[in-house]
Amino acid sequence: MNSALRLLLVEDSLEDAELILMHLRSHGIAFTSFQVDSMEGFAAALGTEPWDLVLSDFSLPGTDGLKILACLRERDPDLPFILLSGVLDEEAAVEAMRNGANDFLLKGNLSRLVPAIEREMKDADLRRKQRGFEEELRLLHTAMEQTPDMVVITDRDGVMLYANAAASAVTGFSRAELIGQNPRIFKSGQHEMAFYHSMWEALLSGETWRGHIVNRRKDGTPWDAEAVIAPVFSTSGDLQNYLCTARDITLERQLQGFLEQTQRLETIGTLTSGIAHDFNNILMPILGHAELGLTRAVGDPKLKHDLEIIQASTYRARDLVRQILTFSRKSEEEEAPIEVQGLLSESLKLLRATVPSSIRFEVGLDAKGAFAKVDPTKLHQIILNLCTNASHAMRGIAGKLIVQLRRERLPATDCAMNVQLEAGEYLHLEVTDTGRGIPPEHLDKVFLPFFTTKPPREGTGLGLSVTHGIVCAAGGGIKVTSQPGAGASFSVYLPLSVKASDQPSPSEDGSVRGQGHILLVDDESALVEAVCANLIQMGFEVSPFTDPELALRTFAAHPRAFQMVLTDQVMPGLSGLQLAKALWTIRPDVPIILLSGDPDMGVLTPRIEQAGFKACLTKPMSTREIAKAILRVLPELTRTPLETPR
Repeated sequence: MNSALRLLLVEDSLEDAELILMHLRSHGIAFTSFQVDSMEGFAAALGTEPWDLVLSDFSLPGTDGLKILACLRERDPDLPFILLSGVLDEEAAVEAMRNGANDFLLKGNLSRLVPAIEREMKDADLRRKQRGFEEELRLLHTAMEQTPDMVVITDRDGVMLYANAAASAVTGFSRAELIGQNPRIFKSGQHEMAFYHSMWEALLSGETWRGHIVNRRKDGTPWDAEAVIAPVFSTSGDLQNYLCTARDITLERQLQGFLEQTQRLETIGTLTSGIAHDFNNILMPILGHAELGLTRAVGDPKLKHDLEIIQASTYRARDLVRQILTFSRKSEEEEAPIEVQGLLSESLKLLRATVPSSIRFEVGLDAKGAFAKVDPTKLHQIILNLCTNASHAMRGIAGKLIVQLRRERLPATDCAMNVQLEAGEYLHLEVTDTGRGIPPEHLDKVFLPFFTTKPPREGTGLGLSVTHGIVCAAGGGIKVTSQPGAGASFSVYLPLSVKASDQPSPSEDGSVRGQGHILLVDDESALVEAVCANLIQMGFEVSPFTDPELALRTFAAHPRAFQMVLTDQVMPGLSGLQLAKALWTIRPDVPIILLSGDPDMGVLTPRIEQAGFKACLTKPMSTREIAKAILRVLPELTRTPLETPR
């Protein structure tokens, strides 16, 4: 014993007490002691300090050693207790040992006292250490059972010996299913064998492996884990076990993917907006000259065919830019409610001609008079993208393309890309095909930008992404269901709008004959040439300028010579707005239409009109669109062929 023994002595005889203490001193036992002679004194002394040993006489006034023992064991089941007696009473000795005494000695033979004390001190020390180990084990077990991270312990061959509650919750396997199994049951098939070879190479060399791994749950779904696998060595340095902890980061990875996707789209939006103006200025003369050429190619079918291809390709390039901007644009446009079924019917009439004859087109619309707040052009884009996607899914096979529209009351509904719809009234647009279906591993990717399974040059991977963006911007949601070999069904949910909007008037025919003098200003000479030629073809007199300052001087010299002005916005020297203000200073009533290569200018049309412009056209615009704008602004400048004077 390295420190002084703290001894509590229960003895009513001072002589016996002194003999006992002298015996201990004579054997080199260092101790401090406190003597009591009654039950009351003993009970009080127990709480004064932590004792190492209790020595108690058997016969005491008003009590006995067995009662003293019972009192002690109620408070401390482990404190060593040695009973001393002046006479040998075997029954008392047996009862004392049965009730928890550590030894029973005769006062007349104290030779066994010191060995008994030394033995009990060692045993008490072992018991304290054992309790410490047990408490530490309980603490570790509780911690591992309550940690949200998966914890698995294997033997040196990888066989699982222990799995905590989180391991069962995360993987879907019960503990009974995990114990005795190899972690190979978690393999997802998403890693090459080289990945596992590298892991085991590190572990077998005694290193800890850390990294990201994709595992498989019992139901077959993958989950992302941030894992640490460490070798556990015995005290002799031999490899004994492996300890693996894994944190489920599936949601974090999804959110990170969303963040990266958003950042990528922001970059795309910034880049596209930056080049859209110049790109549309390039497309404008191509489209203009193609349309002009078509009016002159009546007797040349081959030339007409070539020009139509150029025209169609220009529209496709324009639509591609608009799709990218629609998906990535940050600002939200104010949409007016529209009657969906009527517009959908018109869109489907146009689409029927594009669907191969091997595909049977079935339409079931049952939502007449129902309104939704969505831009008509974007609604057309939704049905175009979904039907085109369905048609491609049935390429080369006979099938059905089914389009249905109905009112539907929904509970709270989960949709694609973590969008959740609130309970309420919706318009449900469903586009179903009987094609090859979508592989399960692709279902969660179909709405991601640039994801496509089509061959190169046959798809941009933006159609469904744009559709998702439009639907979500309208407060709705979209989801897809599919089985390989059994087709796919896309469901679009648009919130019903209680307010009906004024329906747009039917489109005017672009085939008009013009009259009057138009001032045309744009710094792109090729664009000016194309627009000028088409306006002249329509019957207008045109004064074209690529220098806005020269155009201003010409107008100032003859302000009443022009019935209308068409001007670009971004030009060197004077912007379109600056030019317009200068023209209005000279002649406040001159109508001006603004032309812009910036696709976002269309969003600003209300503000542009507030500034005094009569209309805003986004390049590249067709001759038909220019004619419609002129007709809306100054009907007296245009007349249809039937109105042409004889």
